[in-house]
Amino acid sequence: MIGFDQTGFDAHDLLLAPPGDGRVETVEGPRTRLIYLIPGDRSPLEVMRNYQAELSNQGFEVVFSCSRAACGSADRMNEALYPSGSRLKNYGQITEYALQFPRDDHQYLAARNPVTGRSITIWVAYDTFNIDERSANSTMALVDVVDGEGLEQRMEVVESVTRDDLSAAYDDQGRITLNGVFFATDSDTMTAESGAALTEIAAFLTARPEAKAYVVGHTDATGDFDYNLDLSRRRATSVVAALTGQFGIAPDRLAPAGVGPLVPVATNQTEEGRALNRRVELVRR
Repeated sequence: MIGFDQTGFDAHDLLLAPPGDGRVETVEGPRTRLIYLIPGDRSPLEVMRNYQAELSNQGFEVVFSCSRAACGSADRMNEALYPSGSRLKNYGQITEYALQFPRDDHQYLAARNPVTGRSITIWVAYDTFNIDERSANSTMALVDVVDGEGLEQRMEVVESVTRDDLSAAYDDQGRITLNGVFFATDSDTMTAESGAALTEIAAFLTARPEAKAYVVGHTDATGDFDYNLDLSRRRATSVVAALTGQFGIAPDRLAPAGVGPLVPVATNQTEEGRALNRRVELVRR
């Protein structure tokens, strides 16, 4: 992953035809943008087929898809999906200039999950931009995920976390619950309200450069175990990605992990208990 960005609430266009046709559907909600540099010699078609299979397994329905010439030119797709004004810089020029010189060997898909309301667009293209050995003539994927359903606070604020709390707990208990981190319902997308807590966490890590931690996601026991385990891992990964991508914390200092419902701090028989069990913790390494 060479690009990562999250917004608490945003608008995103699903293309319902090649760019310039004018047929788009605008969806609103918390949005996550990801850019992947695909390893090996995987073609855009192979990558897209894998995405399609996984989305189908998750209950998504395709709204629009196209391949190569049927999508129009790759340059026009670039202008529509990753224009200069919205380029990310997580890895400097590698991210900023990703997909700037795409070949017309490209694939696009827009899909929606009718149960969760989540929408996703995926553009996979062979990029000819050559900045270094990591990004020379490679297949890349631009993924945008929008959670369109109403938001629910899946982590309850008991007391807003502060850098002093984190420092004291890191030294004394070796762990602390990251109160103030919020996610959309059944999603690994953090909401805008998480910004204050993330700022405090980053300030603690900046002030304590020797500190290393596991970022551990927890869920309540409602629903499927494997789903909750995966969700907890994805939420922990989102927190790590935000701290490293947006605040410049060195990636080797944080390791994401998820334990699902395995370490409750309260009963799962009441909503109050389940709310306490849905959390992310910082655990000293």
